[in-house]
Amino acid sequence: MPVPDVQEVARYLRIEDILEEEPEEETFLNDLIDIAVEDLEDSGIKDQTTKRYGMAIKLMVANLYEERRPQVVGTITSNLNYSLERIILQLKARELPEREEQFHES
Repeated sequence: MPVPDVQEVARYLRIEDILEEEPEEETFLNDLIDIAVEDLEDSGIKDQTTKRYGMAIKLMVANLYEERRPQVVGTITSNLNYSLERIILQLKARELPEREEQFHES
């Protein structure tokens, strides 16, 4: 699954009706998708062809959409939810070089 389009993300967020009523929401969602792609690229994730990548984009957009401001409770800020954090770690692991290359002697 490559980068999901606005309609896929809207279905995931269950806000298709809002897109029809408020056209500026589509622009906002496009911006959030672009931000999520940039965030994953900056995290070292280049492979955009996996289903995990598409799900990571959806989860990141959902997080950005729902939590437009950081949640602070006392002095504790919340981390990314577990499923998104796990997907990002798995995507990053796919980008690591093969371990056997490190152990070959010259």
